[in-house]
Order: sequence, then C-alpha cells, then structure tokens
Amino acid sequence: MTEVVNERPRIELHLGDCLEIMKGVPDKSIDLILTDPPYGIDFCSPWTNRKEQLQNDDFKDWIKMLPDMFSEFKRILTNTGCCCCASGGGKTPVTAIFTMEAIKYFYLIQTLVWKKFIGLGWKYRPAYENILVLSKDKDNYNFYDTSQKCSNVIMGINQDIPQYNGKKRGGEDDHPTQKPVALMKKLLSIHSQPGYMVCDPFMGSGTTGIACIEMDCDFIGIEIEEKYYAIAKKRILREAAQGRFDF
Repeated sequence: MTEVVNERPRIELHLGDCLEIMKGVPDKSIDLILTDPPYGIDFCSPWTNRKEQLQNDDFKDWIKMLPDMFSEFKRILTNTGCCCCASGGGKTPVTAIFTMEAIKYFYLIQTLVWKKFIGLGWKYRPAYENILVLSKDKDNYNFYDTSQKCSNVIMGINQDIPQYNGKKRGGEDDHPTQKPVALMKKLLSIHSQPGYMVCDPFMGSGTTGIACIEMDCDFIGIEIEEKYYAIAKKRILREAAQGRFDF
C-alpha cells in the first residue's frame, strides 16, 4: 500500500517490505537515507509491557538482509547523498558486523556516538548508540554544518521512552525503539537541505517523517508492520496539520 499524505513537503508512505518497495524507487533519486534498522539482537524493550519481537531482528534474518539492503541503498542514493544508519552499541558485536558489511558498498565517513541516557544494569550501564555516516564518494558528499564544531559525539538529546496515554512503560502508542525527533533533525541539518528527498526504509512510528516536515524536506517512509505504519501515519498527519505548510 502506498499513500501520499502531504503534498508540500511531499510525504509518501509505504506499507510493506522495504527490500521490495525500494525496487520501485528510481536510481539516484534519494538525497539522504536516515534510518534506524533492526540490530539483529532479538530486541525486547525494558520500557514497555509489550514483548513482541521486531521483524528481521533475529540475527540470521538480519545478517541475510544486509547485502540486499546496502545494495539498494547505494542504487537509490545520489552521487553526493549520505546514509545515516543507527547501528546499535554495547556488548553485542552487531555494530562491527554492520560496519564491515556497509563498507563493501560505501565509504565510512564517520561513526557517531549518540549519548542517549544512563541505562539499566549493575555493571557497565549502556548509555550510547552508534550511528554510521556512509557515502558513495569519500570526499564529495552532502555536508552543511558550517559551525566548525560538528562533533562525532551527540549529547543533550535523550532517548524517547515509550508512553501509553501519558504513562511511561505502557503499551500501544509508541514504537519500542522510537528515536527522538531532535536527533533526526540534527542529522537532517548536517546532511540535507530544504527540498531534499529523504528516505527511511524502516520508518517505525514515523519520527524521521516528522523531522522532515519540520525541516521542509520531502520524505519517503517504508514500514513492514501494519500496526506501526498506522501509528506513523497518525503522527505525521498530526504534525502536517500544525499549519507549517499548506496541503
């Protein structure tokens, strides 16, 4: 299913498998891929009473998916486009595996460290995630931060904690790994400009789409889970209706 839910900026939403849907995206038509794919860790959120597994998060499914995913990413990106992919962190080796597969298709521009909070645990308490910044050209890629202070450590943006009717650790209103809008806006500000086409092949609850509306970027979002697709559509329509743009 494909829906255009906003005309300016253009917001196009797809329900289905991104590996199939991306086949219909024209070559070199995407300026930025900004996404939070599965990490291959059979994630189960400690913040919510929902215990279902995420699709393609089983390690065998995840590692099988990576070559096709990166191949499509490379095809649809413009020559100067970037790919910003959250890639996990902590004691599991999936960031290393993800990185080694990514550099078969792209140059690794930077590994960002997002300090998200002090996590749970009695020994080392997880407090960060990695975000890979990839490009097709090691020198010529979209980069628009002019502050000369663009650090590879992102601080001051805390992880979203799923909520349900205003109560923490509830249930059905959020995605269990939902990223904050502020994080996506920061990455958009570095690697995109108004009018750029941004794609999130693992849309989840639509955070990247919301950030794109706020930053006046066009957006293609793809989500395989019907439940989260519905949440994303609701959130994006609500953001679009705030009066920032006519549609």
